[in-house]
Amino acid sequence: MMLAPSRSGLLRIAVVAAALALSACASNGLLDDLDQAQPVGSDFSKELFKDYAYLARSFGDAGNSASTAFGADDSMSLSGDNVDVGDLVNAYAQKALDAAQGQEVLPEPAPDGNADAATMRDRLLKDLEDGRGKFPADAARAQVQFDCWVMNARVDGLRSASAQCRRGLDAALSQLEHELNPVTVTTTTTTTTTSADYQVYFDLNSWDLKAEQLTTIQQAIATARAGGQSRITIVGHTDTSGSAAYNQRLSVKRANVVEEALVDLGARREAISVSGVGESDLAVQTGDGVKEPKNRRAVVTLVP
Repeated sequence: MMLAPSRSGLLRIAVVAAALALSACASNGLLDDLDQAQPVGSDFSKELFKDYAYLARSFGDAGNSASTAFGADDSMSLSGDNVDVGDLVNAYAQKALDAAQGQEVLPEPAPDGNADAATMRDRLLKDLEDGRGKFPADAARAQVQFDCWVMNARVDGLRSASAQCRRGLDAALSQLEHELNPVTVTTTTTTTTTSADYQVYFDLNSWDLKAEQLTTIQQAIATARAGGQSRITIVGHTDTSGSAAYNQRLSVKRANVVEEALVDLGARREAISVSGVGESDLAVQTGDGVKEPKNRRAVVTLVP
């Protein structure tokens, strides 16, 4: 099989923080309580417990002595301006313990003035209305990725991990929304074999994936699972603006970021072939120096 369902793929991004030089606190604290917890309640609550506990443990024993605070809506608030790793660990651990008791655990409030986080939280809450009951594992993963994004951003040195959690959130929400509202995918055929091509487009000089592109990647995963394709090829492309050498490097970056998204969603890395061809294979033929959006792409092909 080319694909293996992976719950830990998206959550593993938080383990980046475990490589930091953290000082352990030898006391009986929330991390110890996680080992004794016996989760009850809904499947969604149990999945939240597992995912929040995974995040808390990924930092080691750094959080046993830190304190946290709760707001009136029962969501976690990291108080004060000097938030450290210990506060963060205990915040995740406390959320895990509350979920283990079957309590309602809400995603973090969006930080003041952060319109992007507010929009994403509204989208998450809408998806959770049906998703927590129908697809509890994927719904829990989306909520925990949101909290990982906004909470890690409060700690100096974890901004990179926060950005990775944001990418994980985009992928998790796209997967959950695809499950809640399945999309019919059209494939292209040849006389000798059946394959499916997916075009993942990028902004100028960018290799960042947005929600729309992640939805396309999710559709590719769904098709591969349904059709049993054993291989995936990814070819990165650019338009003709910029130098040929720069465009070659950019095309590889675009192919690589699509590969990482596919792996996070369950594809086996060894089944994926990645390359970049720069501006040498244009979808729309143009002269040099032309900023053509349809040429800024990565082509994902599923091969039987």
